[in-house]
Amino acid sequence: MRKGKEDYWNDYPSPNINHIMGCLKGEGAMELKGDVNECLAKARSYVAEGIEQIVTGNLDEMHGVSPSPGASALAALALLAIGRGFESAQRQGVQWLWQNRRGGWGKFPGDQPDPEITQIVNSVIQGSEGGWRAKIRLLSQARQFSEMILSLGQRVVPGLEGPTPEEILLPNILQDQVLTKLPLYGRPVVVAASILASDSPEGISQGVNYLLETQMSDGSWAEDIVATSLGILALLRRGGNSKRAEKAGQWLVSKQYSSGGWPAFDQLKVWAVGWAVCVFGEQLKRNETYPWLSQAVDYLKQGQNSDGSYGSTPPHTHPDLDDTSVAIMAYHQMLGKQNKQGVELLRRLQNSDGSWGTFPSFTGAPPAVSSDFPVYISSVDVTIHVLEALWSFSRGQNETIWRGLNWLISQQDKEGGFPASWFEGRVYSTAQVLELLSKWRISWERWTIPRNIQAARKKGLEFLLKAQNQGDWGSIVETGLALSGLWRYGQFVPKEVIDKGIQNLLSAQKANGSFRPSYRGIYAKGWNYEEPLTTALTAIRALQRYQIINTPKRSFLGF
Repeated sequence: MRKGKEDYWNDYPSPNINHIMGCLKGEGAMELKGDVNECLAKARSYVAEGIEQIVTGNLDEMHGVSPSPGASALAALALLAIGRGFESAQRQGVQWLWQNRRGGWGKFPGDQPDPEITQIVNSVIQGSEGGWRAKIRLLSQARQFSEMILSLGQRVVPGLEGPTPEEILLPNILQDQVLTKLPLYGRPVVVAASILASDSPEGISQGVNYLLETQMSDGSWAEDIVATSLGILALLRRGGNSKRAEKAGQWLVSKQYSSGGWPAFDQLKVWAVGWAVCVFGEQLKRNETYPWLSQAVDYLKQGQNSDGSYGSTPPHTHPDLDDTSVAIMAYHQMLGKQNKQGVELLRRLQNSDGSWGTFPSFTGAPPAVSSDFPVYISSVDVTIHVLEALWSFSRGQNETIWRGLNWLISQQDKEGGFPASWFEGRVYSTAQVLELLSKWRISWERWTIPRNIQAARKKGLEFLLKAQNQGDWGSIVETGLALSGLWRYGQFVPKEVIDKGIQNLLSAQKANGSFRPSYRGIYAKGWNYEEPLTTALTAIRALQRYQIINTPKRSFLGF
């Protein structure tokens, strides 16, 4: 006999209150409950401070993207090339590099020395301290530095076909069919590096013209430290563009931390603010609020581009469908209504296979842009977030959603994991797919979907349980996401799996409320970084959901 809609929904796992309450019995459980409350209070305070800093335009190093030896060396080199007026910031950068020497320099502070980054840093330090002859010799070596950067054309994002070694050379790199192999934010990096590596006067001239046309109104290229540093060096190589280089230098100085270092990546402000609104809004009771939440929502409202999209750092960065999705989720979470312009944009930019990618093609300059069509790779992690955004306001059947679900399920590997484009490892995406699929209401008009979801969830659950190590799933981000992803599968998850995961989060918290960094975010060729607000938010959400088991009267299906 065929089941009806409600019968089938009852087969879907939901938090088992008897199972979960068993986790809280005994003296040890009560102690864990107190530890969770204390950890949450500190973490929430830390995040609140960071979001308040973002909305007021004053984000400090303790809450911002981690500083990077490689990016700091390139920024110091660029300021050294500009010279007059930038000496103080340049010296601070070199001093920070000295302070973070650990037998060499790695991809992030405290990392094992990386040969390429150590070579760049050593050269910059020697050139900075050796007088004008050393400076001239150093700047003449910019071509050597560019060779490392040029390799990112082969490894921009997993799954993206990058330019060949021949295509990277000028003037080949400037051809439309070659540039379209690179995300928009990555193009200035590769073009600038190609200029530094070129001996062709004509090619250099064409490349410089490209940089002049793509320099943003704030002086940067793509709101990016590495791209802007290389852009400065490339402009100065030909000469005659000192004003443009100085404007870019002023942008670099504005991004320098008080310690002297520079972050590896732009600040990802929309992502942090959107996530914070979603996570904190999830636990709000009636008539309860946090002082900064209304400011955060206003920040998101003001940061939306004219076509409904968002960039990672308004108002200058390129449209990004991941940031657009989290902003739309936050909008719905707090205001309880649909962001129609943003939703329509996500629907319109769905790939033909049902997936979504990160960066759309667009015309204009942010914030006055028009995103024209989807381009670049199909991304599991981005597709998850888009589907969450679309589902949050429309839980009925929708062709866009069904196509996205079908594509997403098709990406599961034989072990049950899902790949990720913007994070190392399969736990990141698999945990989020499990959570997404756990709350989908099924209609029998699409009778094959429930069967596919059941199979995908079973394999994904098995993968996630096997992936747990000594209580964790790798990084704090992965552990937090895994715990949240397992939440609705209570009766299938051993008690000790959840307990060990929670204890791991508690043990990883630092005195200021943040958590042990993982440096697992991926930017270009392994310029790894930590975004501590996002790390804290994934932990907060997992701890909040664990805390809910002390309040059984609340609805577990209300997320």
